[in-house]
Amino acid sequence: MERNTSQDAATRAEELARRVRAARLPGPGERAQIRAEAGVTLRDFAQTLGVSQMTMSRWERGEAEPRLGQRVAYALLLREVQAAATEGKTA
Repeated sequence: MERNTSQDAATRAEELARRVRAARLPGPGERAQIRAEAGVTLRDFAQTLGVSQMTMSRWERGEAEPRLGQRVAYALLLREVQAAATEGKTA
């Protein structure tokens, strides 16, 4: 039984490490720049992430940082928006 517990703990540790890697965010100024260059409003980002515009603004200014779960979603959104904007420039 202890073996399963060790395996479960290892699996949970790997999952947490994956989430931490996925949650890497660019610096605050770059976050706003990515969003603005893609032509996406602060409101759109806030609604997509399920937070207020004020919270989103604070994240972009570096006055606050999202929790891990929010960081994962925010980082993914930034990467996807940046990729989509880049695709539009090369097309």
